[in-house]
Amino acid sequence: MRYLLMIFGLFFLQSCSHLFYHPSDKHFVDPMKFKLNYQDVFFKSKDSVNLHGWFFPAKSNNPKGTVIQFHGNAQNISTHFFSLIWLIDHGYNLFTFDYRGYGKSEGKPNQEGIYLDALAALEKGRELHEKNGKGKFIVYGQSLGGAVSLRAIPDFKYSNNISLIVMDSAFASYKDIAFDRLKNIWFLWPVSPLAFLLVSDKYAADEVYEKITRPTLVIVGMKDDVIPPQFGKDIYKGVKSKDKWLWKLPHGSHIDAYHHDNGIYRQQFLDLVEKINL
Repeated sequence: MRYLLMIFGLFFLQSCSHLFYHPSDKHFVDPMKFKLNYQDVFFKSKDSVNLHGWFFPAKSNNPKGTVIQFHGNAQNISTHFFSLIWLIDHGYNLFTFDYRGYGKSEGKPNQEGIYLDALAALEKGRELHEKNGKGKFIVYGQSLGGAVSLRAIPDFKYSNNISLIVMDSAFASYKDIAFDRLKNIWFLWPVSPLAFLLVSDKYAADEVYEKITRPTLVIVGMKDDVIPPQFGKDIYKGVKSKDKWLWKLPHGSHIDAYHHDNGIYRQQFLDLVEKINL
């Protein structure tokens, strides 16, 4: 039995890069049902894979800026847009998109491909930002989207124009998160150290910490059992931003900051963005 478990563990590790991604091509929610105005956005990744996103214009004649959402590893934009859609009521455009293999985006997800998608999405997000009121340009990474966006930012030619980077319930190293997940599965913990050998960190965000200098907000839920809080704390310590903030939510779980304490963190976020200089 132990031998079979070890074989399974090795197979799991060898497939681990694929297990970071749990896409669905089904759209679960139509924003029109909530009377939300939006535009379909089709664009190409850096290797010409067709990608899809939604652009929600701010409910304001003079938008304060644009937020580009890098969502987590499951489903697609049709479920993830809910977590940030409230921003359009406060004067911010929202651009959310799907990585390859998710929703209406073509292809299959992998680290290199999603890195290329992230670069293309940053450029498309900036283009939409320039066409729709300018103001502040905010990159918002959630869970897997934190690792993806943080790794791409240093290679984005307009990275110095980013007003704020947000890492919400995020991690930076694929090796580290794979090790953490495996060590907490009782029958896989014996092979968990192999994560450092068999999982690639070629496109990991912690490899570029020294290049992250824009204002950065890190949000961790102290009760997050998906991405343990320490991963966010490591990002906070690692980035070289002169202006950076760490929010430790005592009751927070995974990507749920704005659903706690009667929306107090929504107002805190809006206040933070307001005080950041362009």
